[in-house]
Formats: sequence, C-alpha cells, structure tokens
Amino acid sequence: MLSLSVSIRRRPLQRRGQAGFSMIEALVAVLVLSFGLMALAGFQLRVLADSAGASKKNIAVQLAGDMADRIRSNLVTGPVAGNPYVSDWSLAGADAPKPSCAEADAACSASELAAYDVWSWKRTVAAALPGGVADIQSKATAGGLLFVHIAWNESAVANPIPPESSWNCPADKACMEVTVAVPQP
Repeated sequence: MLSLSVSIRRRPLQRRGQAGFSMIEALVAVLVLSFGLMALAGFQLRVLADSAGASKKNIAVQLAGDMADRIRSNLVTGPVAGNPYVSDWSLAGADAPKPSCAEADAACSASELAAYDVWSWKRTVAAALPGGVADIQSKATAGGLLFVHIAWNESAVANPIPPESSWNCPADKACMEVTVAVPQP
C-alpha cells in the first residue's frame, strides 16, 4: 500500500493588535484635522480684515489726491498760514457755503471756491469712509506746504501703527497724511 503523507505546516500565531485603527487613533486624527481647519479659518479672517483695511486706505488716498488737485488748481494768493483751504476736523454742514460754486458758470472768488471745495470734499470723505473725517493743516516751518489728513474708523488689528501725534488725529481712528505743495502765484 502506498501511503501518502502530507505534512501540514502551521503558521506561527500572529498578533492581532495591529489589524486596524483603534478608536483612539481615529479621534486623535480628527482632533489634529480640526485644529488645522480652525487655523485656516483664522487665517482667512485675517486676510479679509487686511483686505478691508487696504480698501479703506485706497479710498483715503484717492480722496486726499482729489483735494490736492483742488488746492493746486485754485491759485489762492497770500501766506500759506492764512490759506482758505486750512480747516479743522469738524464735519461739513448740511448747507453749502454761499455763494454756491457748483455750477460751471458760477462767479466765485478763489476763497469762495476754496470754501466750497472743502465743504464738498468733507461731505465726500464722510460718505466714502466709515466715520470719515478730514482736516487740512499748514505749518509755519513747512514753507508752502499744506497737510491733508483723513481719518476713519478702523479696527486695531487692521491698523496696528498709531498715526503721528503732530497730526492731531481723532482718537481711535486710522489716519493718513498727504503733503501738498501749494503753488505760489
């Protein structure tokens, strides 16, 4: 008789502890993922705040350039210290100065046109920027220069650098300055 013998080898026993993820490993992975997503959300909020701040600064630069152009185009005689464009931080009144210089055929003097320019410009600043106010200063030591300041409400996060104290910028506002060389007739 023929005998067939087949030897059966047994595999050594495997450990069963590494067969898959445990619940704790899955929870740790979810926790790490959630921290990463929260950091991304915080970064996105910071980018949005910086973008809004940059937009306000861009508007302020355009408004300051508008006033600089108005000052340069209106030849006002006399010393810069008494320039009719010099104004304080007050808001523009509801009524335009008299006589109105709005029409193309209006016969206004240089001083009257300056008063109208300041009034209409301050109204535009207030409408274009949140809490927007503006002033124009002259300094005796600066020669033929005027200093245009625009201030608006801005969070401290978007505007961490305080303005120069000599600008007399209103408290808790972002502030910028544009220097205008006044043409001397």
